Amino acid sequence: MKRFLLPLSLIIVALWAVLQPAGTLTSTDSFFTLRKAYTALTGALALGWMGFCMLLALRPAWLEQQLGGLDKLYYVHKWTGIAAVLMVAMHWLLILSPRTLISWGWIEAAARQKREHGGGFSLVGQAKEMGEWAAWGLIVLGIVSLLRFVPYGWFRKLHKGFPAMFLLGAYHSVIMLWKDKLLATPFGISLTAICIAGCVIAVISLKGTIGASRRHTGRIVRANVGESGVLELGVAPGPDWPGHTAGQFALLTLDDNEGPHPFSIVSEWKPDAQLAFAIKPLGDYTRALPGRVKVGDAVSIEGPYGRFDFGDVAEDQVWVAGGVGVAPFMARLEMLAERGGANGKIHLFYSARDSREIAYPAGLEELCRKAGVQLHRRVSSREGRFSAADIGQCVSRTGSVWFCGPTRWGRTLQTVLERDFGLTAGRFHRELFEFR
Repeated sequence: MKRFLLPLSLIIVALWAVLQPAGTLTSTDSFFTLRKAYTALTGALALGWMGFCMLLALRPAWLEQQLGGLDKLYYVHKWTGIAAVLMVAMHWLLILSPRTLISWGWIEAAARQKREHGGGFSLVGQAKEMGEWAAWGLIVLGIVSLLRFVPYGWFRKLHKGFPAMFLLGAYHSVIMLWKDKLLATPFGISLTAICIAGCVIAVISLKGTIGASRRHTGRIVRANVGESGVLELGVAPGPDWPGHTAGQFALLTLDDNEGPHPFSIVSEWKPDAQLAFAIKPLGDYTRALPGRVKVGDAVSIEGPYGRFDFGDVAEDQVWVAGGVGVAPFMARLEMLAERGGANGKIHLFYSARDSREIAYPAGLEELCRKAGVQLHRRVSSREGRFSAADIGQCVSRTGSVWFCGPTRWGRTLQTVLERDFGLTAGRFHRELFEFR
């Protein structure tokens, strides 16, 4: 996140600072002069961060690769969006601040300047009103997006409000730059470019065509619920499916009202073979799927996505899975089993909540034996999860760790392995499936 957001922020601040008098930069100017300058700065930073958010929403392949996969891209998208909403709130508070500070007696009211426009229509007045609507809209949408009890279907629909608010904010920004005679400056040109690019992406988003070039049609050929309660789907992709590598995932649309959801592909790619998915009943949507999907249903498959690709086949590795987090490892196990086993030493630490959950996948011990992978399995409700010490003793000096499970466990494990077992950050790979 810092790799992209920090340089963007520094450029915006530098372009803004060039335009400011010495009194503003040293904070010795009057309150109203400082307020105007910092209102422009916070608005510019908010616009820049929102523009970057829009670019991330476009899911460009080059940026996905730079960030280490779509899951990492969405992680950066989420926190950049939160930062942008907070900056919008700060920008709006600066605009509202004089009335409050005057009522408290902290500052004196400034003499009102004569308006340049008459009592009729005003572009500036309209832009200010749109900016106010955009600010309140972004703040409300930002808060709602963080409420985990909001169903994903509603979350997805409400998320369409962000590009609409960006369009309002872009109009507000360009008109205010024009009003302050800043459009022709490097500061104004840069912000206008962000507005234009962001507006193009906003229109693409509102039309629902993001990711269209990576969408493929398929048909469900198998839908079984095993002892673990996991729905195992087999999907026959169309001839345009480009193939995938072990550990990748796809965005499946099984219900147009609900939209795409990310699910790991648990089968190795072979021409003319079906794609296998494992869907755990974690929410209202996934719990209802077994009764709603059936063999023969059409499905949209977008992808493949992700960089959880396991690297060198000869490398010593430790795999750590929590619950349905075992899914990304299945395709790799299948591939290693067909090749006669792994070339390096591989340990799979798999913990699940209860005996029912750990029943998935069936035949895991035999598959691990054929793949040359040493399996460590534990029911966490009885024995607790594997400790960092349990896992760390199997990490070699040149090996790597691949983790897919609860976020908090992953963070704790990475911290302890790096601190106590000498694992470098570049050798800990984690799948981030919390897209909201």
